[in-house]
Amino acid sequence: MTLITYLFLGVLTATIGALPLGTTNVAVINTTIKESIQNALKIIYTAALAEVILVLIALIFNKRIENFVNMNIWLQYAIAVILLVVGAILLSGRKECVKDEGGECIYIKKRKYNPSKQLLGFILGLINPTVLIYWILVISFLKKKMITVDTTIDYSLIILFLIGVYIGKVITLYFYGKFSHKLKLKMKNITTKVNRVIGLLLTVVAVFQFTKLFYT
Repeated sequence: MTLITYLFLGVLTATIGALPLGTTNVAVINTTIKESIQNALKIIYTAALAEVILVLIALIFNKRIENFVNMNIWLQYAIAVILLVVGAILLSGRKECVKDEGGECIYIKKRKYNPSKQLLGFILGLINPTVLIYWILVISFLKKKMITVDTTIDYSLIILFLIGVYIGKVITLYFYGKFSHKLKLKMKNITTKVNRVIGLLLTVVAVFQFTKLFYT
């Protein structure tokens, strides 16, 4: 039963963490819309692997990172600014591209370097301080309320938890990809619309974060 518990909690916490729109989710949505779900899967698999690495970092350096974030308020402001800037860019909808008959961008001009989907997914998944903070909070919560999740427990339990994290991340991102694919079949110029919705959500999150920082 303990083995199943660790696996289940890994899946559950990873699913909850992947539900809010982030850079990886956006990449999966855009890749599915502009290309295919098969290409989006290349991003999904490596992004999930990067998430496992972040969980390992959170497990090993949990307390140190938590103290660092609490003592360096500028980091929280930096995250909020990044969210605001990305949201504003997506809301503006300015994109120089060649469009197909459905109004979708099929080629972005002036793009000099196109990283592989696998590399893109790994980078987006790994360089994500918000996700790292999420896992620090999750691990702290689990240790206080439910079960011990740290390097002192049996390695088999840690491995099962990480497998659960990988599965949860893959399933959630795949859901985003399939959902955006269905929207693409039903709506024209879906890329711009999705980008603007995502931009609005990111802007709202940034404003909420600034408000939280100013009044706490």
